[in-house]
Amino acid sequence: MRALLCFLSIMSASAALAQPVPADTMTVTAERLSRGALRAQASKFMRTALADTRNGQNARWFTPLCPVALGVEERVGRLFTSRIADVARHVGLKLAGGDCDPNIAVVFTRDARALVRTVNRRQNGALDALPGPERALLKSPTLPVRWWHFTAPESGDGKPFSPGPLGLGASASGLPGEITYNNNARASRLDQPSRVGITGAVIVVDIDRIGTVSMAALTDYVALVALSRLRMNARERPEGSILALFEPGAPRFDGLSEQDERFIEAMYGSRATVDGWRQRADMAGRMADAAAEPVKAKPTLPQ
Repeated sequence: MRALLCFLSIMSASAALAQPVPADTMTVTAERLSRGALRAQASKFMRTALADTRNGQNARWFTPLCPVALGVEERVGRLFTSRIADVARHVGLKLAGGDCDPNIAVVFTRDARALVRTVNRRQNGALDALPGPERALLKSPTLPVRWWHFTAPESGDGKPFSPGPLGLGASASGLPGEITYNNNARASRLDQPSRVGITGAVIVVDIDRIGTVSMAALTDYVALVALSRLRMNARERPEGSILALFEPGAPRFDGLSEQDERFIEAMYGSRATVDGWRQRADMAGRMADAAAEPVKAKPTLPQ
């Protein structure tokens, strides 16, 4: 969390002003598929969209959220923080009240690569701990939106791990690779004694590269990547997902697709204290069941 607060202090001086983009409309039609086909479709979505697991599990938010937008007028920034809050409430997450410490930063800039370099230098190379492909994408000259998440393992009931002896690699820096211990371990044949929580997220929007996407689509895109660890450059963008928003030839989006909504609902409806592959299987089943429901019985995210 100290790293995110440090980042916010950097960004308050270096972020640039963005301009709202006119909204477009889109009509989506789809044929009814069998449950087996829907489950296969959901599994494919997760294979291409979800980032690699941390500690063998899919990270998610457990702590109350406190989003902030930097580099835009307050009225524009409020569109993004409000949309993150809407989606968070919809999936059962809590919001921090009052004068909270931000743990989600949406930053608008005209030079995302320079911003990332500045952040990494000011944080003593903290981003170097990210996997190589993620580091490379953060330095991309063309990516319209890029992001990274801070994560931490904790016990299944939400208690933080205890640091190990300094001689075994533990320290007070909070960087990956330190040795920690779960002093509240409880497990079964299916459940693990731990889960992985997202403790902070930074989403950087390069305002010169977002093109003419609608404001509604951009706010939903940012909300989706803020609440889940997704690949920045999936080898095959999930069909019918807002994750294809910036892909050449992609359809015009006016917000999260039904598949995106089913995905984020399934993520936060599934069990967190299981192996990553079990959780993804659970999510695929939930997405298939939701897709098979009559349209009138399926609740949708608020707009």
